[in-house]
Amino acid sequence: MNRTKLNFVAAAIVLVLCSANAKAVIVDLAAPLDPAFDLCGLSAQASFTLISPTILTIELTNTSTGVPTGFDNSDQILTGLSFDLGGPTITAGTVIIGPDSRSINFSEISTQLGPGEDVSCEWGYGNIGSTNMMLNMVSTNTSHMTRFDESDNNLDGPYNIDGPRSGLVALDTDDLPLIDIGGLGAIGDSIIIRLTLSEAVTSYDFLDNGVIAEFGSDAAFLVPEPATIILLGLGTVIFLRKQTA
Repeated sequence: MNRTKLNFVAAAIVLVLCSANAKAVIVDLAAPLDPAFDLCGLSAQASFTLISPTILTIELTNTSTGVPTGFDNSDQILTGLSFDLGGPTITAGTVIIGPDSRSINFSEISTQLGPGEDVSCEWGYGNIGSTNMMLNMVSTNTSHMTRFDESDNNLDGPYNIDGPRSGLVALDTDDLPLIDIGGLGAIGDSIIIRLTLSEAVTSYDFLDNGVIAEFGSDAAFLVPEPATIILLGLGTVIFLRKQTA
């Protein structure tokens, strides 16, 4: 692509992100934090939408088409997402099962859950980071996490969040996890997270700081593709897309 076309594309993307009509910014996470790690098809997608200056929603999906050699049943589970809001913190939120998704093997209920049903008691939020993760995060793992729903509700396993349990698995063409999850509870394959923020966030500029997804408990960490990161400094991301639906 020549310089003129590249400048046009970059400008167009900037307009998408800055437009008041932009509905969502979608980040594909398909590169390993450790460049030597072979993902073998492991991937995730996060769709960020600022509903208001203090309400941020994220549709998080396990988009994997394969798993690395040696991964066990829990390593394939997408357990967390982190980013850096640049000052504001997460103060509360909810988590529901995403479109066309469902719970699998939740142990504390008689009937599995479907799209739109609340799973907040199985996920938590934090604002001090953890190993390889950024400052603000949502996760099913316990380290530095506050349970979204601190009532007596419990859907899977012990009362406290207990990742990788209740994280996200990718489903194959038969609507089954890519590899057997061995009786663990999980969600196939997306959730919608609604976060309440302590201060106003008025743009998607915080994505310039990066986004990291975690699989299992430290099994793998994914970031946007390198070409995406190069363009973060321009105030945009080449693989970010406007959602118009």
